[in-house]
Amino acid sequence: MTKKELFMANVRGEWTKRTPLWIMRQAGRYLPEYREYKKNMKFEQLCRSPKAVAEVTAQPIEILDLDAAIIFSDILLILEPLGINLKFDPGPVISPILERPEQAADFEEFDAAQKLAFVGDALVEARKRIGNDIPLLGFCGAPFTVFAYLCGTRGAKDFHRTVRFLTNYPEQGKQVLERLADLSIQYLKMQIAAGADAVQIFDTWAGESAEEEFALWSYPYLEKIVRELSQTGAVTSIYIRGSYHLIKRLKKLDATIISLDWRVPMTEAAGILSPKVLQGNLDPHLLLGPKDLVINKAAQILQDMSSYPGYIFNLGHGILPETPVDNVKALVATVHNFERKR
Repeated sequence: MTKKELFMANVRGEWTKRTPLWIMRQAGRYLPEYREYKKNMKFEQLCRSPKAVAEVTAQPIEILDLDAAIIFSDILLILEPLGINLKFDPGPVISPILERPEQAADFEEFDAAQKLAFVGDALVEARKRIGNDIPLLGFCGAPFTVFAYLCGTRGAKDFHRTVRFLTNYPEQGKQVLERLADLSIQYLKMQIAAGADAVQIFDTWAGESAEEEFALWSYPYLEKIVRELSQTGAVTSIYIRGSYHLIKRLKKLDATIISLDWRVPMTEAAGILSPKVLQGNLDPHLLLGPKDLVINKAAQILQDMSSYPGYIFNLGHGILPETPVDNVKALVATVHNFERKR
């Protein structure tokens, strides 16, 4: 069974003896090879260079023997064609931020598939680089999360800016969220046409909302995206950081995969979300600890999910830049050596 066959079997909800593994942010600063490759290149330049993207997308597959590749990009690139100035220093800096209701009508019209075609080109190049036996994933940011960054949210201390706009200007907020949802559908369809075997929608900030606000500000747009994509047969995955209080609502989504953060007990989630495919959820902070801790925690999750049909191992959030590569190698070996039992 190739890695792609293994991954897709789990996507179909089939039980397999081995568990597929990939890691959120697996291409990036924790890898010395990435730092060396990027040292003379700005992040924005890298994201727009298909051959360079293909190289860094392939690095964790070739160095760590992971079971799936995810295209190297950033969720906020979709903002630039709207007329937003975006730079990375090193995190995203957006200007102007969304603060006034009249701004909602100012964003430029564009075709996401055309304006972001360099991402499609990168997927084509990445497929050439990794071959046909490795699953290749695309992604986008969920409308609510992209909206949060657009409002100037860079960390938890800024989240009030998002809430302030949506509570004071609900109609204009809805207008922008609808626009972002439509653009995300175009963008993801383009990625699938370019060769993505599955796409993940990152709603990083949605978990900061109570269930009632999530139902108003995030859920309708996630539902719209996965509904549109599921009609084409696409494989979709939803990730929300801090989703414990939202699990029952997530079950109603037509997404193929629910990706869980580390705060959610996998066995409890399995009981609620079955028969959906589950993905997760080792705490990425633990990869900074002793190697034995990483091995034991991974083995515990694997054991808990041993009999669950349709399970993909991942972290509960993106890997941290300070993570020792040897710990990642130990994690990969642990997952690959674990034989699942019904």
